[in-house]
Amino acid sequence: MSDQNTRLAGESLDITQQRRVELKQLFPSAFTETCNDKGEVVESLDFERLKAELGELTDIYDNRRERYGMDWPGKRNCLRLIQQPSTATLKPCREESVDFDTTENLFIEGDNLEVLKLLQKGYYGSVKMIYIDPPYNTGKEFIYPDNFSESLDTYLQYAGLKDSEGRNFSTNSANEGRFHTKWLNMMYPRLYLARNLLREDGVIFISIDDNEVENLRRICDEIFGEENFVAQFIWEKRTNRENRKIVSTRHDYILCYSRNAWESDRPISQLPMNEKALASYKNPDNDFRGLWKSDPATAQAGHGTKSQFYDLVAPNGKIHQLESGRCWLYTEKSMNQAIEENRIWFGKDGNGVPRIKTYLKAKDRRLTPETIFFAEEVGTTEVAKNKIKELFDGIAAFETPKPVQLLQTLLKLSANPGVVVDFFSGSGSLGEAVYRENLTGSSTRFVLIQLPSLVKREVKRKK
Repeated sequence: MSDQNTRLAGESLDITQQRRVELKQLFPSAFTETCNDKGEVVESLDFERLKAELGELTDIYDNRRERYGMDWPGKRNCLRLIQQPSTATLKPCREESVDFDTTENLFIEGDNLEVLKLLQKGYYGSVKMIYIDPPYNTGKEFIYPDNFSESLDTYLQYAGLKDSEGRNFSTNSANEGRFHTKWLNMMYPRLYLARNLLREDGVIFISIDDNEVENLRRICDEIFGEENFVAQFIWEKRTNRENRKIVSTRHDYILCYSRNAWESDRPISQLPMNEKALASYKNPDNDFRGLWKSDPATAQAGHGTKSQFYDLVAPNGKIHQLESGRCWLYTEKSMNQAIEENRIWFGKDGNGVPRIKTYLKAKDRRLTPETIFFAEEVGTTEVAKNKIKELFDGIAAFETPKPVQLLQTLLKLSANPGVVVDFFSGSGSLGEAVYRENLTGSSTRFVLIQLPSLVKREVKRKK
C-alpha cells in the first residue's frame, strides 16, 4: 500500500521508452543526434551502428567520404549565422558612464554574438587577449537563442529565466537529446568571430570544466588550428572538500590558444618572480654580488665536448669525479676561474658537491609558467564570492565568479599591453584585474560584454 500523500501516475509504464533507455545503456554509441523534418534536433537510433555493435559489420560509410573532424546537427546553421550581418547599433549611455569622452574602456550590454559582429570593423585584428568564462553546460545554465529580433526586455526575461507571466524558460538539461548540440551551436559562432578580433600575437583563455572540455578542445582546434594550442591549464578552484557522492572536484580548466603561434616562439610571456621563487635566493657566504641560488654544475654527457670531462679539484684539495653519463658544465679552465672568483659553491664546510651560483640580479629573472594555477597564488571561487558579498551587503549576487588574482595572472601571461575582451563578463572581474594591473604601470584597455541581467538583492523590511 502506498502512503496517502503519495501521488500515483495516471498512466502505465511507457515500454518503448523504457526499452530505449535500456538499449542506450548497453550501446550508447548507437544513439546520435539528427534533424527531423521540422529542422528540430532530436536523438535517434542509428541501426547500422547498432548492427555493427552486434557483430553484423556493414560498410556504414559506403556513401560517405571519411575525414577527420568534428560534426554535429546545426553546425551548418552556425556557419550561416556567422555570415548573417547585424543591423543593430551600439547606443551610448552617457548618464551611466564615467569620463565617457576620455575613457578607453567599454562595457557593452547585449547579446554577445551580435556585439561580436558589431566589433568586427572597429577591433578586427587588434585585440591582444580574450578571456571568457562561458556556461559550463552542467545542465543548470540557460543557453539563450540567437534571435536578433528579440527586444532588450525579452533578453532581460531570458536572463531571469522567467517570462512576463512568471513561467520558467527551460535550461539546457542533460536529459535532452540535444544537450551538447545546443552548447556547441552557442559556442562555435562566438569563438569563430572572436578569432577575427585577435592580433597576430594575440591569445585566448577559456574557462571550462569536465562537462565540455573535450568538445571545446575539438572546436578550438578547428577554429584556431591545432598547431596554435598553447596549454590546458588546471586551476585549483577550491581547497575545501566538496560534498559529492563519487569524486570531489577541486579544479577547473583554462584552455589557451594563440592566434598565430608561428609568429612568435613564445605565444605567452613568462611570469614575474613570486615570493616562493625569491625565497630560494640567499647569501650564506656574504657574496658581494648579492643574493644567489645554487644550480647543478654538470650536464648530460651527450652534449659535452672532450674538454668538459675531468676530475675537479676543490679549494680544500678534495677531488670530485663525474657521475656516469654526466659532464661538467664548464671546461676545466673556465671552472677553475669560476672557483677562483667564488662563483662555485662547495657547501658550508667546503666538502659538498660543486654547484654553480646563479645571482638574482645578474639579469631580469622571470618564471616559466606551469600548467597548474594553485589556489594560494591565484585565489579560489570562494575568495571571489566573498569579495562580491562585500560589494552587495553580504548577498552572493554571482555563484561562480573568477578571482581577480587569477585574471591578473592571465593578463601577465598575455604579455604586451593592449586591448583585452571578455564577452561573458559576468561580475566584471577582468575589468578589475585590468584596473589593478594598470596601477603597476600597464596601459591595458578592456571591452566587456554581458547579456543584460538582473542582480538578485534582498530587501530588508524596516521594523
